[in-house]
Amino acid sequence: MGFFSKFIPKEIRKPINKVLKPVQKLSDKLIPNEVRPFLPLLTAALPYTNLLGPMGGLGGFAKMYGTNILSQAMADPEAEFEDLNQLSAFLSGTQGGLMGTETANNLRGMTTRGQFSGVPDAITGGDAALKDALANRSFLTKAKDLGISGLAEASEYLGGQKETLGKLFGGEEINIAEAGKDAVMRDLFTGAGAKAAAKGIAVPASLAMGDVTEAYARPMMREFEKADAAERAEYETNMDERNKEQADMTMLFMRQAGHDEQTIEDTLALDGLESYYSAPTESAAQGGIIGLKGGGIPDDEFMELVSKLREDGFSQEEAIEEAIRQLSENMAQGGIIGLKEGGMLNFGGREMDLRTGGFVPIGKKERADDVPARLSKNEFVMTADAVRAAGGGSVNKGAQRMYDVMNKLEARA
Repeated sequence: MGFFSKFIPKEIRKPINKVLKPVQKLSDKLIPNEVRPFLPLLTAALPYTNLLGPMGGLGGFAKMYGTNILSQAMADPEAEFEDLNQLSAFLSGTQGGLMGTETANNLRGMTTRGQFSGVPDAITGGDAALKDALANRSFLTKAKDLGISGLAEASEYLGGQKETLGKLFGGEEINIAEAGKDAVMRDLFTGAGAKAAAKGIAVPASLAMGDVTEAYARPMMREFEKADAAERAEYETNMDERNKEQADMTMLFMRQAGHDEQTIEDTLALDGLESYYSAPTESAAQGGIIGLKGGGIPDDEFMELVSKLREDGFSQEEAIEEAIRQLSENMAQGGIIGLKEGGMLNFGGREMDLRTGGFVPIGKKERADDVPARLSKNEFVMTADAVRAAGGGSVNKGAQRMYDVMNKLEARA
């Protein structure tokens, strides 16, 4: 939405859009794409013809404002009313309001000097009263007189150019000052005629060229915004899937390690994943989502099965549930192999991503050294005792304090 369109009530914009849409559809079907953006140039010339009837005043303003809005809409059929350049339309309307034959005289009559003109000296007090009135004007009155005089000058200029162009295109004789002499000209196709025509159409053409530029730029901006929105949506979707997968794996491992649900929720909150928390569901005869009487950590077979199910279209949670269901047939023989004899966990490439630092909630127990770590040069790892001490006996509070310290130090790097 354009800046000035924000000041137009929605109740007005909506019916205007309904009026513009049929015209835009017609323009889209009948006018070639190469020509359509230049429509504002044609409509800018309308006030110099008699097609719009008499100009000047509020009527002239409304005619030119409406014509400008219509030309912008036809130049860009996909644009909404609120997307159109209201400043350009207002300036065009001002042009139409100043082009009346008596507009300049009416404006000058509104100044302090104009109030004395045409009135008998016996009433106004003559030149002495005028000089006194001009000398004693307030700052605001002087500013008003200056502004109105400027509008009157603009009105005379626009009116004069309209008359010149009308005569040029109509083949009438006009007098122009050239090389210090008065010359009679009636031919548009001469140097002097072309110069007079260019001068006359300079104001509306400059306004219209701005609209032409916008008619080209606005569709490209819409395409950019669509592409940007699609890219952002894809990024958010991928990030959501990644976060959910990390949360699911954290909940799975922590439940198998015997942590209570509150601890699991607190751990997810430390990584900003609390919205992905889900309560455990009963999936196996041995009770709980894990399906192991004695706990334990999933081995390669379990992780490979989960990966295969994910490739077959299962969500992370559904894959875990299905893997447990399929492997639960072997529970009588001990279920999924844990790490009774110790050793290193193999998560099948799904290790936690801690490249930016973070708390490690998974693993059999502290100091078991069963969680694979991928570290980088100059990084530093704290022991579980240090984390617990930082939290006054709570590893979760200690982890949160470690996060705070890390963030503050990184900000200073």
